[in-house]
Amino acid sequence: MRIVSLTAFEIQIPFRLTFRHALAARSGGHGILVRAEDDAGNIGFGECVPRSYVTGETPASVLAALQGHLAAGYLGRSFASFEALVAGIESTLTTLPRTEHAAFCALELALLDLAGRGFGKSVGELLGPTSAEEVEYSGVVSAEGVQAGKQWIQAIRGLGFRRVKFKIGVDEAADLEVLRIARAELGPDCRLRVDANCAWDAETALRRLDALIPFALEAVEQPVRGEDYVGLKWLKPRSPTPVIVDESLASRADADRLIAEDGCHGFNLRISKCGGLVNTRALRELAVRAGLRFQLGAQVGETAILSAAGRHFASRSPDLLFAEGSFGTMLLEADIATEGLEFGARGFAPRLVGNGLGITIDPARVAPFIGPPIALGVR
Repeated sequence: MRIVSLTAFEIQIPFRLTFRHALAARSGGHGILVRAEDDAGNIGFGECVPRSYVTGETPASVLAALQGHLAAGYLGRSFASFEALVAGIESTLTTLPRTEHAAFCALELALLDLAGRGFGKSVGELLGPTSAEEVEYSGVVSAEGVQAGKQWIQAIRGLGFRRVKFKIGVDEAADLEVLRIARAELGPDCRLRVDANCAWDAETALRRLDALIPFALEAVEQPVRGEDYVGLKWLKPRSPTPVIVDESLASRADADRLIAEDGCHGFNLRISKCGGLVNTRALRELAVRAGLRFQLGAQVGETAILSAAGRHFASRSPDLLFAEGSFGTMLLEADIATEGLEFGARGFAPRLVGNGLGITIDPARVAPFIGPPIALGVR
């Protein structure tokens, strides 16, 4: 397989509703797609959804990194097997800066999808054997106040979710009331957790988490600022709720520091921020070796491409704590694959089969939402 063409596109798809948390409010997705083609005419697609407050990346910086050197490292190269490409990706990751993780994710997924189609392999094979025929996704409640929170909870109850995450940290009184309603409406057996999205300092986090003890939460995501490793180290042994890091974790260096400083109980692994599937696999392995839990996270606004990557990861991770993502047209006005990637009743969705990512990108569905093609090179 020789890579003969790489092209990027900016993609923006409106949401059906606004999604809020302590760091941002979003009414649409904004990411970058990469299209890769080989000398046999096979085509693969990748995606990233950059976040400036996580890896420092924006759509513009992603395009600059792809045009500047990332694409050049693969354009024109030949790979004798799917495994040879994975080895090449591993080599790139040894020097990949944290500020280019989303950019490399879009390129990596396109190359893996391409190679999987060319060599007759599922992308999921690089993640290990299948551990689940179905993935159970969590419901997520946006931080929009009590009335909207109640409506979200009623919808989630109707869908039968048994795992639900609540965005908190904007309004303390509203957080308490929404969780009170959730516990009453969803019952004592529903597994609840919260995500503060960097809302507090460590001492405030402890006070807020102490107040949430009556709700029997299973985890709190990112209670302090992403760069506050000192605060995480202080909070972990004191917290009544297990601490999962998100904005603090993107690179292997981040993981090494969190493990060395005993700064958390688990990792939230979002494929876009972690630099793609190969690096996400490495972070999973670091967590397991350190005795930490891990969950699959998602960037709000992912299309079917990142949803498919996440599905492969979740269905091949036997120790997975929670899974998020695959909202598809429940959130997006439209999605871009022929296959529907949305979860169904109770949050369940089947594992993916087939070569590459196991999905088919429909050009007609993509066209209304993408900008002009940006050539990353042709050989």
